Amino acid sequence: DLDLWDDNDRISMLLKRLKEVLDNDHKSFERVKQSKIYVDEIQDYTQSEILLFFLLSGPGNLFLAGDPAQSVIEGIDFRFEEIRSVGYFVTDPTSRDLIPEKPRKVTVNFRSHSGVLDTAAAILRRLFDVFPDSAKELGEDRGVFEGPRPGVFCNVRVDRLRTLITEKLNGVVILTHDEKVSYWKRALADYPLVYGIRGAKGLEFKRVIILGFFVDMPNDLQKPWRDFLLGREVSKQELEVKVKLLYTAVTRCIEQLFFAETVRSIAGDAFVRWTTTTSIHPTVLATRQNVDEVEKMVLTQDEWIANGLENAEVAESHADSNIEE
Repeated sequence: DLDLWDDNDRISMLLKRLKEVLDNDHKSFERVKQSKIYVDEIQDYTQSEILLFFLLSGPGNLFLAGDPAQSVIEGIDFRFEEIRSVGYFVTDPTSRDLIPEKPRKVTVNFRSHSGVLDTAAAILRRLFDVFPDSAKELGEDRGVFEGPRPGVFCNVRVDRLRTLITEKLNGVVILTHDEKVSYWKRALADYPLVYGIRGAKGLEFKRVIILGFFVDMPNDLQKPWRDFLLGREVSKQELEVKVKLLYTAVTRCIEQLFFAETVRSIAGDAFVRWTTTTSIHPTVLATRQNVDEVEKMVLTQDEWIANGLENAEVAESHADSNIEE
């Protein structure tokens, strides 16, 4: 009624105009055609957008990268098989051999250390156990660097949290639900480095606090989250996106990861138990942390240099094994 466009309208119109140019004005098409196109976070794109990439580059000149477990955009249910089906639809039969039958899997992670990756892998295992059709199951990332377990702040007061981020963890990035960004910025005295998890996709940060993830969860998802972590039957399909959201938040971190809950909740209590004890998960993933003792997780500059030299040697030895066919 308002004669406005959404993203689907925009892509549909682009495809329509591109087809007209392809059919009637090949010289004009050559001016917009790209020799190579590289797209990251491909799991956030629709089939129509993927079709546009194929048309603009051709099947042999398109490089796509993504993680289906990070598909957290509302309305998009991504599968790598969709890329192949779009490619077959638009490509001449004589060129279909340029479309890979399956994606290459990158399984060695040179960015984050084992403390972060072990937590991300445990979340993924629960995701695939409970929602086996949620995404194509990929191999777990293997880190080549050792590092500390994430820290967990339980029932931490907001004023203590403000002190922590301004005096002890300078430059730490706060990740929270996108709709709670404004609230937490105000609560943390207009701290500028507060981002929504969806908004932070594709970015990476040395230090991350995932703040209020469970207490800010809707009430009708609190018990399903607990059941999900405890290995019980889960009936709430909406939980799948939230699990992917948590995984996405964890994988933004490079060096130091913290979970902070300012108020106890059913889901939050279950997560603390799941990560910090062996009563549910077979290994301890995180450590309950006191705000006053956070320095214990911080290495000195000389220690980081020494560890960095050692890690560089390890990384070099793994350089030839970072891609699994």
